[in-house]
Amino acid sequence: MNNELIFYQLFEKESSTYTYLLGDPLTKDAIIIDPVLEMVDRDLKLIEELGLKLKYILETHVHADHITGSGQIRKKTGAQIALSALYPTICPDIGLVDGQELRFGNKTVTVISTPGHTNGCLSYKVDNLIFTGDVLLIRGCGRTDFQSGSSNILFNSVRIKLFCLDDATVVYPAHDYKGFTKSTIGLEKKFNPRLNLSMTEDGFIKFMSELNLDFPKKIQEAVPSNLKCGLLENESIPLMNPENIFSRLNEFKIIDVRRPDEFSAELGHISHAILVTLGVDFEMKLKDLSKDEKIVFVCRSGMRSAESTKRALQAGFKNVFNLEGGMLKWNELKLPIVK
Repeated sequence: MNNELIFYQLFEKESSTYTYLLGDPLTKDAIIIDPVLEMVDRDLKLIEELGLKLKYILETHVHADHITGSGQIRKKTGAQIALSALYPTICPDIGLVDGQELRFGNKTVTVISTPGHTNGCLSYKVDNLIFTGDVLLIRGCGRTDFQSGSSNILFNSVRIKLFCLDDATVVYPAHDYKGFTKSTIGLEKKFNPRLNLSMTEDGFIKFMSELNLDFPKKIQEAVPSNLKCGLLENESIPLMNPENIFSRLNEFKIIDVRRPDEFSAELGHISHAILVTLGVDFEMKLKDLSKDEKIVFVCRSGMRSAESTKRALQAGFKNVFNLEGGMLKWNELKLPIVK
């Protein structure tokens, strides 16, 4: 059976951003890297057409030139958002560190810390492909003059972490402004005018200090939004739609936060749901749960479960969701209930 990686390179022209969709052909598990808010519908349609099950939404860094689509994609698919653990945000599901590995089907993503453009920049290696974000562009690199950027750190990230890879490793950056789609480590060693092997660190630092670039047009809007996974304030609670939950019940612990009389009333409850009524001692009850568990909070309409999800996030839980529409929506879809 063909085990060739499912691979799509997608483009958003306003910010010249590349989004990458990768899938395992055997299991149909998939990841998406650096989605853009305006292109979410395109990306979700492609995922559906290919019959893929999205597991992870990976960010190479907190972008300053566009708003991420990660939060919206998570709401629609239940996939987990992952980016560097260095960023001060509770929005992602997974905080990544150097050397960490994520599996999608029979494929592995290896996380490589490559700071310099920002302090939390990551590159992702899958098979012989490396997704370099903004730290290494084709015949260029990302700027280093904001978001804790550093020219000497970027130089060493590229030289030590990326140029040590096999010369045939294919380079896929987060942006392109000149019409390139890919390169290789070997080609960038030779022809990257900023980072080729004949460039010294002092020469690179001098070159970067003389760029005098304007700030990205969307920086004031993009950075705060991207620290919330591209969601508005009232959208920042992770949602899971009922049909998605029903098809994956064995993956989640279902916590129903209604009153006991509601739990056994006409709307019923979800099979295997645990009743933990939302109240003043709710945080104490959370201490009996593992912070690594995947948890979905449920109530009648989604309001109390949204508050429960928010409190769980504040308590340090990473994989928690609010059931969209609550038991009202669950019943409307005629999904199984227990009374």
